[in-house]
Amino acid sequence: MELASGELIEYFNAFNPEQELHRYYDRIYRKTASLFRTASETGAVLSSANEEQIKSLSDYGYNIGMAFQVMDDLLDILGEEAELGKPVGNDLRQGVLTLPSIMLMQRYPNNNPIPELFRDPELDGNLVRTIDMINNSSIIPDCFAIIHEYCDEANRVLSELPKGECRESLESLAGYVRERSR
Repeated sequence: MELASGELIEYFNAFNPEQELHRYYDRIYRKTASLFRTASETGAVLSSANEEQIKSLSDYGYNIGMAFQVMDDLLDILGEEAELGKPVGNDLRQGVLTLPSIMLMQRYPNNNPIPELFRDPELDGNLVRTIDMINNSSIIPDCFAIIHEYCDEANRVLSELPKGECRESLESLAGYVRERSR
Protein backbone atom coordinates (compact mmCIF):
# COMPACT_ATOMS: atom_id res chain seq x y z
CA MET A 1 0.00 0.00 0.00
CA GLU A 2 2.85 2.38 0.82
CA LEU A 3 4.55 1.65 -2.49
CA ALA A 4 1.36 2.29 -4.45
CA SER A 5 0.69 5.52 -2.56
CA GLY A 6 4.24 6.69 -3.35
CA GLU A 7 3.67 6.08 -7.04
CA LEU A 8 0.38 7.97 -6.88
CA ILE A 9 1.97 10.89 -5.06
CA GLU A 10 4.63 11.07 -7.77
CA TYR A 11 2.04 10.85 -10.53
CA PHE A 12 -0.21 13.57 -9.12
CA ASN A 13 2.73 15.91 -8.50
CA ALA A 14 4.28 15.53 -11.95
CA PHE A 15 5.30 18.85 -13.50
CA ASN A 16 4.72 20.67 -10.20
CA PRO A 17 7.84 22.73 -9.44
CA GLU A 18 6.50 23.64 -5.97
CA GLN A 19 7.49 20.54 -4.02
CA GLU A 20 9.03 20.54 -0.58
CA LEU A 21 11.99 18.46 0.54
CA HIS A 22 10.10 16.66 3.32
CA ARG A 23 7.48 15.54 0.77
CA TYR A 24 10.26 14.19 -1.45
CA TYR A 25 11.62 12.10 1.42
CA ASP A 26 8.12 10.83 2.21
CA ARG A 27 7.58 9.92 -1.47
CA ILE A 28 10.85 8.01 -1.81
CA TYR A 29 10.18 6.22 1.46
CA ARG A 30 6.84 5.09 0.13
CA LYS A 31 8.08 4.26 -3.39
CA THR A 32 11.33 2.51 -2.56
CA ALA A 33 12.43 2.35 1.07
CA SER A 34 9.15 0.80 2.22
CA LEU A 35 9.85 -2.16 -0.07
CA PHE A 36 13.41 -2.55 1.25
CA ARG A 37 12.16 -2.18 4.83
CA THR A 38 9.40 -4.76 4.35
CA ALA A 39 11.79 -7.23 2.73
CA SER A 40 14.44 -6.99 5.44
CA GLU A 41 11.92 -7.01 8.29
CA THR A 42 10.04 -9.98 6.81
CA GLY A 43 13.28 -11.92 6.49
CA ALA A 44 14.00 -11.28 10.16
CA VAL A 45 10.51 -12.35 11.24
CA LEU A 46 10.57 -15.51 9.12
CA SER A 47 13.95 -16.49 10.56
CA SER A 48 12.62 -16.11 14.13
CA ALA A 49 14.89 -13.20 15.00
CA ASN A 50 14.34 -11.44 18.32
CA GLU A 51 12.57 -8.06 18.53
CA GLU A 52 15.83 -6.05 18.60
CA GLN A 53 17.09 -7.81 15.50
CA ILE A 54 13.78 -7.34 13.70
CA LYS A 55 13.88 -3.61 14.51
CA SER A 56 17.51 -3.45 13.41
CA LEU A 57 16.78 -5.09 10.08
CA SER A 58 13.70 -2.92 9.57
CA ASP A 59 15.81 0.20 10.15
CA TYR A 60 18.51 -1.21 7.90
CA GLY A 61 16.00 -1.70 5.08
CA TYR A 62 14.69 1.83 5.51
CA ASN A 63 18.17 3.36 5.29
CA ILE A 64 19.35 1.20 2.39
CA GLY A 65 16.13 1.95 0.51
CA MET A 66 16.46 5.69 1.04
CA ALA A 67 20.12 5.63 -0.04
CA PHE A 68 19.27 3.49 -3.07
CA GLN A 69 16.59 5.91 -4.27
CA VAL A 70 18.68 9.06 -3.70
CA MET A 71 21.49 7.39 -5.67
CA ASP A 72 19.03 6.46 -8.41
CA ASP A 73 17.89 10.08 -8.57
CA LEU A 74 21.48 11.27 -8.69
CA LEU A 75 22.37 8.82 -11.45
CA ASP A 76 19.52 10.29 -13.50
CA ILE A 77 21.62 13.47 -13.58
CA LEU A 78 25.15 12.00 -13.62
CA GLY A 79 24.75 8.76 -15.52
CA GLU A 80 25.17 7.97 -19.16
CA GLU A 81 22.28 6.76 -21.28
CA ALA A 82 24.12 3.59 -22.35
CA GLU A 83 24.63 2.55 -18.71
CA LEU A 84 21.30 3.73 -17.32
CA GLY A 85 19.17 2.30 -20.07
CA LYS A 86 17.22 5.56 -20.19
CA PRO A 87 18.05 9.13 -21.20
CA VAL A 88 19.90 11.34 -18.73
CA GLY A 89 17.44 13.72 -17.12
CA ASN A 90 14.56 11.32 -17.72
CA ASP A 91 12.95 12.11 -14.34
CA LEU A 92 12.87 15.82 -15.17
CA ARG A 93 11.51 15.09 -18.65
CA GLN A 94 8.67 13.23 -16.96
CA GLY A 95 8.05 16.10 -14.55
CA VAL A 96 9.49 14.36 -11.50
CA LEU A 97 11.46 16.47 -9.03
CA THR A 98 14.20 14.51 -7.32
CA LEU A 99 16.65 15.52 -4.60
CA PRO A 100 19.13 17.24 -6.96
CA SER A 101 16.38 19.22 -8.70
CA ILE A 102 14.65 20.17 -5.43
CA MET A 103 18.00 21.40 -4.09
CA LEU A 104 18.43 23.43 -7.29
CA MET A 105 14.97 24.94 -6.82
CA GLN A 106 15.79 25.86 -3.22
CA ARG A 107 19.20 27.36 -3.97
CA TYR A 108 18.26 29.22 -7.15
CA PRO A 109 14.59 30.17 -6.78
CA ASN A 110 14.75 33.19 -9.09
CA ASN A 111 17.04 31.96 -11.85
CA ASN A 112 15.88 28.40 -12.30
CA PRO A 113 15.09 26.61 -15.57
CA ILE A 114 12.88 23.92 -14.00
CA PRO A 115 9.55 25.82 -14.06
CA GLU A 116 10.10 26.62 -17.76
CA LEU A 117 11.14 23.01 -18.43
CA PHE A 118 7.93 21.79 -16.82
CA ARG A 119 5.87 24.21 -18.93
CA ASP A 120 7.47 22.86 -22.12
CA PRO A 121 9.37 19.57 -21.56
CA GLU A 122 10.14 19.25 -25.26
CA LEU A 123 12.62 22.17 -25.12
CA ASP A 124 15.88 20.38 -24.37
CA GLY A 125 17.70 23.66 -23.69
CA ASN A 126 16.07 23.97 -20.27
CA LEU A 127 16.93 20.37 -19.44
CA VAL A 128 20.56 20.88 -20.43
CA ARG A 129 20.70 24.12 -18.42
CA THR A 130 19.17 22.38 -15.38
CA ILE A 131 21.69 19.54 -15.51
CA ASP A 132 24.57 22.00 -16.02
CA MET A 133 23.46 24.08 -13.05
CA ILE A 134 23.27 20.98 -10.85
CA ASN A 135 26.69 19.77 -12.02
CA ASN A 136 28.28 23.18 -11.49
CA SER A 137 27.12 23.58 -7.91
CA SER A 138 27.68 21.76 -4.63
CA ILE A 139 24.48 19.76 -5.13
CA ILE A 140 26.20 16.57 -6.36
CA PRO A 141 28.59 16.32 -3.37
CA ASP A 142 25.71 17.23 -1.04
CA CYS A 143 23.63 14.37 -2.46
CA PHE A 144 26.55 11.96 -2.09
CA ALA A 145 26.88 13.07 1.55
CA ILE A 146 23.21 12.21 2.14
CA ILE A 147 23.67 8.81 0.47
CA HIS A 148 26.69 8.13 2.66
CA GLU A 149 24.76 9.13 5.80
CA TYR A 150 21.99 6.67 4.98
CA CYS A 151 24.51 3.90 4.21
CA ASP A 152 26.48 4.62 7.39
CA GLU A 153 23.27 4.49 9.43
CA ALA A 154 22.28 1.24 7.73
CA ASN A 155 25.57 -0.32 8.80
CA ARG A 156 25.36 1.19 12.29
CA VAL A 157 21.99 -0.43 13.02
CA LEU A 158 23.42 -3.83 12.11
CA SER A 159 25.31 -3.84 15.43
CA GLU A 160 22.33 -5.73 16.92
CA LEU A 161 23.10 -8.66 14.63
CA PRO A 162 25.75 -11.25 15.33
CA LYS A 163 28.96 -10.89 13.36
CA GLY A 164 29.23 -13.29 10.49
CA GLU A 165 28.68 -13.88 6.81
CA CYS A 166 25.07 -12.60 6.76
CA ARG A 167 25.93 -9.33 8.46
CA GLU A 168 28.95 -8.88 6.20
CA SER A 169 26.71 -9.36 3.16
CA LEU A 170 24.37 -6.63 4.39
CA GLU A 171 27.32 -4.33 5.03
CA SER A 172 28.58 -5.06 1.51
CA LEU A 173 25.18 -4.14 0.11
CA ALA A 174 25.52 -0.72 1.74
CA GLY A 175 28.91 -0.38 0.06
CA TYR A 176 27.39 -1.30 -3.28
CA VAL A 177 24.57 1.22 -2.90
CA ARG A 178 27.10 3.92 -1.98
CA GLU A 179 29.19 3.26 -5.10
CA ARG A 180 26.74 2.01 -7.72
CA SER A 181 26.82 3.49 -11.19
CA ARG A 182 23.57 2.19 -12.69
